[in-house]
Amino acid sequence: MQRIVSALLPRVPIGSASFATVASDYGIAIKKSAELVSPAEASIQAKEAGFTAGIPMTTYSRKARIYCPARTPCQSGLGRTVDNASTTPVWKIEFETLTKWENPLMGWTSTADPLENVGRAALAFHTKEEAQRFCEKHGWSYTVDLPSIRRTVRQKRYASYGDNFGVKRNGVPDLSTLRSNR
Repeated sequence: MQRIVSALLPRVPIGSASFATVASDYGIAIKKSAELVSPAEASIQAKEAGFTAGIPMTTYSRKARIYCPARTPCQSGLGRTVDNASTTPVWKIEFETLTKWENPLMGWTSTADPLENVGRAALAFHTKEEAQRFCEKHGWSYTVDLPSIRRTVRQKRYASYGDNFGVKRNGVPDLSTLRSNR
């Protein structure tokens, strides 16, 4: 185990802000640790990881949801989408929501659920199979929500004002009738 820790920790002073600052760093660290683990060290059976982590027993009665989030409204590229999953982990785990209430002082939505922030923090995976194995290792029941398939064919567009001047409908116009072309 010491070999894994020493291989994953960077050679920078403690407190440096450059270690594991984004979710992709975490995904890279997980892949690197899987390469370094020997079969004897990887002998944790299904559901044992959750029991050894000290997670409360009420966690095991909740269902996890594995999903690939949709693009944000300001995102035009394929950056954190399932179409570009080879470079960025895009599959996330989220637990079903328990009670929430409105904070009377500020009006913010509050919760006492410790698992509410699990999906938003850094729990991201490159493939849905990795997320499924993670849930099985921790003993969580889960459902998988498949993402919508991206359309690669453009929709048929309707005629607009600019089509009145295009050459697609009637072909190239005959300009020999113009006085300047005589």
